[in-house]
Amino acid sequence: MPLPGRPGVTTVLWDLDGTLVELRQRTFGTLMPLVAAAAFRDVLPPHRFLPVLRATLDQVRNNDGELTNHDLLVRSLAARAAIPVAEADRRFRALAASGLPRLRRCFRPVPAARVLVDLLAERGVTQVVATNPLWPRSTAEDRLRWGGIDPAVFAHICSGETMRRAKPRVEYYGELLELLGVPGQQCVMVGNDPVKDPPAAALGIPVYLLHGGIDNALVTSGDWYRLADWLGLPEDSCFSS
Repeated sequence: MPLPGRPGVTTVLWDLDGTLVELRQRTFGTLMPLVAAAAFRDVLPPHRFLPVLRATLDQVRNNDGELTNHDLLVRSLAARAAIPVAEADRRFRALAASGLPRLRRCFRPVPAARVLVDLLAERGVTQVVATNPLWPRSTAEDRLRWGGIDPAVFAHICSGETMRRAKPRVEYYGELLELLGVPGQQCVMVGNDPVKDPPAAALGIPVYLLHGGIDNALVTSGDWYRLADWLGLPEDSCFSS
């Protein structure tokens, strides 16, 4: 169903980290590579693995081929670590399943996000998690649950297993629109990153940045109250106690 107050808009694309779920970015950015290194410590010592991980993630962010981001990642890891692709895949999935949950305290609920997601779901608006697709889908589902949000609410959740492009490239948004089968004019994008989220506007997708500090014809910034109004939702029905 269309968004209230936005005729023709049927789909809300949500960023995940920092938007639907609060992320302690500095702590996560410090600890996650160390957790990843532990999963490969018997193959490469951490001081050798960490540069390999950085190079692999850079390669995935610039993926321009037909491999999914996940397949490119595990093949790149396998080549750099001199292990079979199947073994790299097994280790990376084990990292996603047991390593990431060790950092659960880096992720916290955003009450306003949960309210708006639930309200949009009640009104039949299609919602999509447009996260940067470097990890398996299970990790996005975990983060949503840690934020108190039911993954089943979303019609699609971007992941490394389904996407071949990454943020902040415009091609990421083009691939997502193709997967969803909707034109940009029928979508809006809600995020918090002034670099990774605004490129959606190049495809005709209106963008809302939470506390982003950008306001122009293509991008609107503000708090959660302004977002409710921007989506055409009555404020009193969103955040009343």
